[in-house]
Amino acid sequence: MAQQISLVVALICLVGLSGLAIFSARVSRQEMSGHVRADMARVAASLSGQLERDLSERLSDIRQLADMQPLMPAWESGVSSMRSVLSQLQRMMPVYAWIGFARPNGVVVAASQGLLEGENVDHRPWFRNGVKGEFVGDVNVAPALERLLPPRPDGTPHRFVDVSFPVYSPDDRLLGVIGAHLSFSWADAARRRALDDAPGLEIWILGADGTILSGRDTGPSPYGAEQMARFRSANNGTLEENDGDASILTGFARIDSQPQIAALGWVVVARQDAAEAFGGANRIAASILGIGALVLLVSIALALALTRVLSRPLQQLTLAAQAIGRDPAMTMLPRVSGSLDVLHLSGALRALLRRLDIAEHRFLTTQQAHKEEVEALRQLADTDPLTGLLNRRSFLSMAEGALQGTRSTDSLGILMADIDHFKAVNDTYGHAAGDAVIRYVAATIGANLRVQDRVARFGGEEFVALLMNVDEAGTLALAERIRVGINAQAVTFEGQDIRVSVSIGVAIADLSDRDLDAIIERADFALYDAKTSGRNKVALAKRPNRAA
Repeated sequence: MAQQISLVVALICLVGLSGLAIFSARVSRQEMSGHVRADMARVAASLSGQLERDLSERLSDIRQLADMQPLMPAWESGVSSMRSVLSQLQRMMPVYAWIGFARPNGVVVAASQGLLEGENVDHRPWFRNGVKGEFVGDVNVAPALERLLPPRPDGTPHRFVDVSFPVYSPDDRLLGVIGAHLSFSWADAARRRALDDAPGLEIWILGADGTILSGRDTGPSPYGAEQMARFRSANNGTLEENDGDASILTGFARIDSQPQIAALGWVVVARQDAAEAFGGANRIAASILGIGALVLLVSIALALALTRVLSRPLQQLTLAAQAIGRDPAMTMLPRVSGSLDVLHLSGALRALLRRLDIAEHRFLTTQQAHKEEVEALRQLADTDPLTGLLNRRSFLSMAEGALQGTRSTDSLGILMADIDHFKAVNDTYGHAAGDAVIRYVAATIGANLRVQDRVARFGGEEFVALLMNVDEAGTLALAERIRVGINAQAVTFEGQDIRVSVSIGVAIADLSDRDLDAIIERADFALYDAKTSGRNKVALAKRPNRAA
């Protein structure tokens, strides 16, 4: 009887605790693995988004340059002034290796630093496509320009991404094409920054045919056409693939922000050995199984001991019963402490439950700590670490929703502010001083906004504010108050006073605005007007032509 009870109790402990430990370990591993996959996809998506934004901004630069009415006389006849404008733009944005203007016959008449002037480029894709409309070309080399540029330190040819846009006169005559060679080293630098933020990963930028454009080794495609098609159709995600004897976890994201950019077919992939990527999840699962096994062994030993104690009164009763009728002195069964044994058993089971509670509490505490860490990371993803303001992604998401809610009232305003001569601050006082200036400007803007307004740092020295329930006069007054407040005092950094001013572009939402980007674009044009008219000014964007 004692052996049967011992086996039953041991079997119950084995099945129950083993099942609980295995289930807990599996659930924990699945959840941790899901977070690992999401993080891998996020790394790829983050770099993809950065490349998309950079290309969009460069395309916008050339588009704005082509559309500037004050430059129309220069496009028609002012070769010298054109060269000066293009050279100045290149100096301001060194990512451009070359910017030029070619007449409709393909002859370059003005270019930054005078490079390639007089050359006929009518055979180049950027010119042929730029005549038809805005164009973004895939990674290429430019032999004629290569001979004029300083050699790269590694001896490899310069690689470029071409951006071009047609220039028309006010009477719709084609004056020529503005073309720019964007140095692909910009993408290499963005990839290296992503690697610094995600050590232990491989990050590649792939072309449409799978060729590695930027990565550990550039060259032929590591992926077939079928896999590249899956990358583009899924847009963003993760997969596990075999690389020899190793399993590789790969996160991917394709670049698809605008038709011209999406046509490049670029895909960003982040790769890591699956065993290393899931190592943390596997270790947690193994720890849970180990704790479960230890608790199981202790429980079985305790159950066996308690079973022997429980069987003792039964044995006494059995011996006493056998003696009755044989021993004249034995006329009654002895009193046994059965109820006390039950209490002992109850106490032992309570002790067992306490041990199980401790193991479960440790598991829940670990799980809660992980959730809090994930939430903290999500919070960091929505804010700018230097200023504490919203970042570009979270601002655009929030502002688009606000715009949809105000379509019928036109009561939404956008302020786009840019710190004047910020590069000179960094060059003169250092980047730490530049950070102090950015924090000062951010704090001053935030202090002048209302509770319902929102402000974000879009990048570098640029800020964008969303104003709710405003009219044109109130928005201009607020922008002017912000401008005056920033200019009212200097930023003191390490004993030096740094004078700060900003230029602000203002745009009011209109029913004809197709989306948030249209309002921001008008505010950006107004900011440009404020910059070109002397800086430290506020400029109002014109309302769009509704009849159009």
